[in-house]
Amino acid sequence: MVRITEVDAHGHEIETKEEPKTRQLVNLSPADAKAVADHERAADSLIEKDRLHQAHAPLCEAISIRERALGFKHPDLCKPLCKVGGVLRATGRFDDAEKAYRRSLEIREKHDGGDALEVARTLEALGEVLRAQGNLTSAEACLREGLEKLESCRGPKDPEVGGSLVNLASLLDHVGRSREALVTIQRAVLIFDNEADERCRIAEAWERHLERKVAEEADSD
Repeated sequence: MVRITEVDAHGHEIETKEEPKTRQLVNLSPADAKAVADHERAADSLIEKDRLHQAHAPLCEAISIRERALGFKHPDLCKPLCKVGGVLRATGRFDDAEKAYRRSLEIREKHDGGDALEVARTLEALGEVLRAQGNLTSAEACLREGLEKLESCRGPKDPEVGGSLVNLASLLDHVGRSREALVTIQRAVLIFDNEADERCRIAEAWERHLERKVAEEADSD
């Protein structure tokens, strides 16, 4: 099942500090708040059933209500836009996903950056979308910026940082920068050293792959 909420850019569960729905909707009238909540509940139900294409419409309806009530640059739009971006990304609509993520980031910038952790996650999601589009230079820039912000928020040894390092190492390997990729994945392995789960196994497998690749490149020089 593809989950769009309460996971990081790598599909792992994360701690969330979102306000309760009633707090999130505090800037709306009672009628608008109810309509938004109804649309978002409908979307969540469809997402839980993996009916992601159908979830897009109610999510957009909820955003439209917020836009009419709050304007097009209100910070309350940021998380809903990222959620729409996640659905679009999961269904292969990368151009539209890019627009949603960029708009969320632009709104946050107008409000002094907003939630730094959410900015970090949005940057990484945008980086993965850009990678899927083949825009690898911009993808790397987003992944690095997201990683830097994530380290500032979570600390350099947080497992979510490890996941970001795996993503960056994968991109570096893809563009032929194997040595940089190896150094990056080694950082991830150190972070996951005490995590006996899938993330640790993935990082260690990448490390072995890159060690072989770097050794082969050295032999051919």
